[in-house]
Amino acid sequence: MGLTIALGQAPSVPGDLTANLGLAARLAAEAGRRGARVLALPELFACGYDPAAVRADPGGHCLTPPPDGTRPAPGSPLAPLAGAAAAAGVWVLLGAAVATGGRPHNALLVLDPDGAVRGHYGKAHLWQDERAAFDPGTGLVLIEESGVVLGLGICYDAGFPELTRAYARAGAHAVLFGSAFATGPTAYRYGVYHPARAVENTLTVLAVNAVGDLAGEHYFGRSGAWGPDGRPLARCADDIAELRLVTVSAGACAEARRALPYLTDLRTDLLGHAPMPPYTRLSVPTPGALHAPCLPRD
Repeated sequence: MGLTIALGQAPSVPGDLTANLGLAARLAAEAGRRGARVLALPELFACGYDPAAVRADPGGHCLTPPPDGTRPAPGSPLAPLAGAAAAAGVWVLLGAAVATGGRPHNALLVLDPDGAVRGHYGKAHLWQDERAAFDPGTGLVLIEESGVVLGLGICYDAGFPELTRAYARAGAHAVLFGSAFATGPTAYRYGVYHPARAVENTLTVLAVNAVGDLAGEHYFGRSGAWGPDGRPLARCADDIAELRLVTVSAGACAEARRALPYLTDLRTDLLGHAPMPPYTRLSVPTPGALHAPCLPRD
């Protein structure tokens, strides 16, 4: 048993929400046809990665989703994507600038397989110019599906071991990062962060990276996945659009933790144990069920 995730490595049209959400809807349909249960898209896919443009024109780049647990209204920007998610029976993790009432979040917006918006993960660690355009997120988000618990992160978050460790402590079997790593110095770090986070936490790490040219930067793609031993499981090609499926299992996580007991051998008596941040755990709702944020715990 496992969870099949489609990494939607696809280019964004700068500032064109309609075009990008239309492509996301087509990718959701294709992911469903190919047997995926989750479609993940890159960082700020809905508007294209350009924090300066978001800051200058938030109204033209941000999405205002409906209340959590409800479907977007007919005719709203998210309605076609929600319809495609419901028709395909897939979760969609959409990189988007999400309006919050203050500055927006650089977010992964979560739509469930019924086409309802279930909230979003706001990027915890903002990179350089993002700090002028966005407010940081305030909690972690996990999705439980097909016996697998999946944590969410965005790009620069992968450089902070504490975030992935918090997900491991909350019961995650995998962590997925929607990303926008460009050619240049960040390309090397891309190949370091993700396998390191995987092996030190004995869980699967996935990254779906932007591709193409945006705001003077070239995004190389190379989306992929690394297993709980840090070894590569899958990789998209550089510089092309590609939909790559990866299946994650809880069993692989358990097997790795028997062989590599980093989590249980940690000397908390010597090094201490960081407090758990607040987090929300989502699953496909049963009729009338509510999914409230969880309190920090170990």
